[in-house]
Amino acid sequence: MKDNQLFGATRFRLALWYASVMACIMGICGLGVYQVVAHAYRRTIDQGLQAVTGVVAKRIEPVLQRPEQLRQVADHLSLKLCLTKTDCIPSTEAAQLPGIIRPPLVGVPDPINYYIRLLDSTGRPIVVMGLQVDQLPSTSGKAQWQTLTDHQGIHYRQVSLPLQIQNQPGGHVQVGRSLQDLDQNLAALRWTLLLGCAIALLLVAWSSWWLAGLAMQPIYRSYQQMQQFTADAAHEFRTPLAAMQATIESTLRFQTKPESSTLDTSGGALAVLQRQTLRLSELVKDLLLLTRIDQRKRTGEHLPCCLNDLISDLMEELAFLAVKEEVELSMQLQASDTVYVLGDEEQLYRLVCNLTNNAIQATPAGGKVTVLLNKDEQYAVIRVQDTGLGIAPAEQRRIFDRFYRVEQDRSRHTGGSGLGLPIALAIAHAHHSTIQVQSKVGEGSIFTLRLPLK
Repeated sequence: MKDNQLFGATRFRLALWYASVMACIMGICGLGVYQVVAHAYRRTIDQGLQAVTGVVAKRIEPVLQRPEQLRQVADHLSLKLCLTKTDCIPSTEAAQLPGIIRPPLVGVPDPINYYIRLLDSTGRPIVVMGLQVDQLPSTSGKAQWQTLTDHQGIHYRQVSLPLQIQNQPGGHVQVGRSLQDLDQNLAALRWTLLLGCAIALLLVAWSSWWLAGLAMQPIYRSYQQMQQFTADAAHEFRTPLAAMQATIESTLRFQTKPESSTLDTSGGALAVLQRQTLRLSELVKDLLLLTRIDQRKRTGEHLPCCLNDLISDLMEELAFLAVKEEVELSMQLQASDTVYVLGDEEQLYRLVCNLTNNAIQATPAGGKVTVLLNKDEQYAVIRVQDTGLGIAPAEQRRIFDRFYRVEQDRSRHTGGSGLGLPIALAIAHAHHSTIQVQSKVGEGSIFTLRLPLK
């Protein structure tokens, strides 16, 4: 199956589609996991901030009723909000401030950069404690939740609560914390998901390639059996067809009484039978050639082949057919020197002959067929150009299908079987070459063959 281009391309497409679908699924799942984890992180942070803000607000409101103690409280609270036991307000000092802030944040496992801001009723900061946030913009307390960014690009999450002094609005307290740890954790999560998805995608690509090959094994075996049957049937047909052809020819040759009407009738029938047998023989030969090319039984050793001589010989062979069809046949050797390629000369001759013969058959009387030979740095280029009927765009994709004929009546009249172009394409693939077609209805067609240079 590795040597068959059709099954190789099909296997690659199946593996590519499977890997693409799995990549989309993994991408959606990874994005969902990231969003869920990020949301859980942010929700936990918001809940912690809200709890801290509520405790701080309850402790601050009594202090606001005694403004003379505000600075003293601020001095105590500037110790990073008691993030460690040594930072907390000493119990002896706290005892001197009854009803004032207690150390609610003792026991925090990892120190986090918090800050507190007290705003008066006009929104002006009167106390700033904890983390130095001079670079953060001053905000009013109207918005409860805010995300701020300092000049270094560090994000902060802030919550604001209103304060009450004797049941009257007494400003706001704002508690915020740095989100640097959150950003670092989310960045690590993103890299983990990307790396994990990349590794998983490589494994999926390999497994999809293996599974596609495994799934296509029964189809490939059926295809091989069909090829073998075609080859065997074509081979077995050759002997009886050859015997029939020889019998018909000998019968026609040794008729002794041509004046007999009975023999005239039988002679006409034999002539028809001879033509049809010859056509069937050619069809069997074409089928056998296609099968052998597909099975790589006839590639042989590729030897240097001169395309200049090949085209010259072809012009001599097809000159009679061109005169019969009243078509002008010419060649143009545009390459400055002799062009050589590696290949089977017999097969390459058949390839160019099929293209040229089709061009002659498709060109009406008075038309012109030109075979051009040129080369570039890597390829020898053969173009077969005609001024015939042209091929519709919808049919250009099917002309290389076996037994497909663009003009059924005309092909039947000229004896075509619809295997000329498929044979040409099979030979081109066997020589690692390509055939391209350009055609306009009513203007003609150009078939371009590109062969790797020697």
